[in-house]
Amino acid sequence: MAPATIISSSSLLSPSLGYLFSATNSRTGSVGFLASAPKFHAPNPLTATTTSISLSTVRKTSRRLLQVRSVAAPVEDVAGFNDMVSGTQRKYYMLGGKGGVGKTSCAASLAVKFANSGHPTLVVSTDPAHSLSDSFAQDLTGGTLVQVEGPDCPLFALELNPEKAREEFRTASQQNGGTGVKDFMEGMGLGMLVDQLGELKLGELLDTPPPGLDEAIAISKVIQFLESEEYNMFTRIVFDTAPTGHTLRLLSLPDFLDASIGKILKLRQKISSATSAIKSVFGQEENRQDAADKLEKLRERMIKVRELFRDVDSTEFVIVTIPTVMAVSESSRLRSSLEKENVPVKRLIVNQILPPSVSDCKFCAMKRKDQMRALDMIQDDQELSTLRLIKAPLVDVEIRGVPALKFIGDIIWK
Repeated sequence: MAPATIISSSSLLSPSLGYLFSATNSRTGSVGFLASAPKFHAPNPLTATTTSISLSTVRKTSRRLLQVRSVAAPVEDVAGFNDMVSGTQRKYYMLGGKGGVGKTSCAASLAVKFANSGHPTLVVSTDPAHSLSDSFAQDLTGGTLVQVEGPDCPLFALELNPEKAREEFRTASQQNGGTGVKDFMEGMGLGMLVDQLGELKLGELLDTPPPGLDEAIAISKVIQFLESEEYNMFTRIVFDTAPTGHTLRLLSLPDFLDASIGKILKLRQKISSATSAIKSVFGQEENRQDAADKLEKLRERMIKVRELFRDVDSTEFVIVTIPTVMAVSESSRLRSSLEKENVPVKRLIVNQILPPSVSDCKFCAMKRKDQMRALDMIQDDQELSTLRLIKAPLVDVEIRGVPALKFIGDIIWK
């Protein structure tokens, strides 16, 4: 499997880029990146077995032509995209890894590729520090579905809004004139204890959103994907996940909540049996049972989410990394953790690989040597060596907007 190659100059690009796409022939394609001057310098045709993508820039003010950049890679099924795009059954793809490796660009480019292949697609950011808006160069904030402009088929994006969810949490916990903790404790048959502790204002403390709320919000959205008609149209859902630690908590949360709710229900049953006479006197049995029913329904939903995360036919986690020893080591630990959670993993993207060059400066030569050592680590790693390896090149332009995402997506997702 030959890596993608880039012939590049060290010249700086204009900060304002436009995009132009044109096909050179049936087996080769070209992409031109232009500044404000509307000139396109077509590259020389390559052989029939390669894909050619050229980037050229003209600065109108200085009238200095920058060198043509080009990317060439064999036309082969590197990522196995044909398998990813086949079928109309809904599939979920979660892209994750160490912070700063390009997860958002890879996830957004995959979503664009799915949409341009005919799949109504939704891309969701579960990272509290969202980057989807930056990647698509479009405002996607607000915590609601926003249609992305540009792809052939419907593509919607969703950046989960933790602050909005926290406000909803506070509102819900204080509705009907009582606090959430008081309602819960009364459901456990401990309302008198709450009244006695009321002066300590423990309710205010316990009504604040708990740690891990970001992951809980993401889980609630997955439940909506499974149950709400609003999301029925989407046949591909792509998750741009948070860095490794957050993502592992997200994947383990259904098991944790399932076990926790089970313990709460058992505890409630013991307390209820001990206080059943008192509850019958006050006529509150129906409300208590309603609270237990809600917990049981939540538990059933958590089991659904857990099964979804582990479903080999509908879900896949794609690890994204860069060719450094630290990043590869963390990716290996991530794969091991995902295996323990029984989350399917088939692909590993190694992003930002330096292109081959006939003449290297000292810095580039040392960097390339360092990257090769990291790539050798992957081949020798027990956790990573069995995955389908996808090499993504380091490019000399910032990947922003749908045309740029299509450009990088055609390189990665073959």
